[in-house]
Amino acid sequence: MVTVEGLPPFEVIDAPPGIRCWGTDAPAVRWDGGRDVRVYVVREDDEPDLPEGIDPGLIRGVVGNLDGYLHAALAYLQASVLADPEFFGLGADDVAAYEALEPHELPLSEPELTFRTGDEWDLRFGEGSIPICDPYGIVVTFDRDRPVRVEDLSEAEDA
Repeated sequence: MVTVEGLPPFEVIDAPPGIRCWGTDAPAVRWDGGRDVRVYVVREDDEPDLPEGIDPGLIRGVVGNLDGYLHAALAYLQASVLADPEFFGLGADDVAAYEALEPHELPLSEPELTFRTGDEWDLRFGEGSIPICDPYGIVVTFDRDRPVRVEDLSEAEDA
């Protein structure tokens, strides 16, 4: 069992071959109508056991300021949609509708956090009506406090 101060203990959960995964719900962190936000820590099989290599301060900081990180991710996604709508499966006609939205109005929900070894971590929206979200959602990867890229999960294999 893995612990991070301020969060319930992380429990081992089933994972695809080659990785190990621990998860917990952050009960004090609620978004999208009161749903608990799931927090994961993922390690490759050849990486050391937890807690070696994870930064509990980073996890605590993200969970403690989840609203701020959600806003940053949504603003980054909106800017990315406007810059390259085709990547998101949108046509030129769709751009005006997304431009008129506030970032928090983007049609995305079911946020989850995933931390790995190092400074990068993911905020995945598991549901959304943007075409790229089908079927597994969309990921914004952060480098500590800064969103750095959007990952397309539409071609991912079911684990």
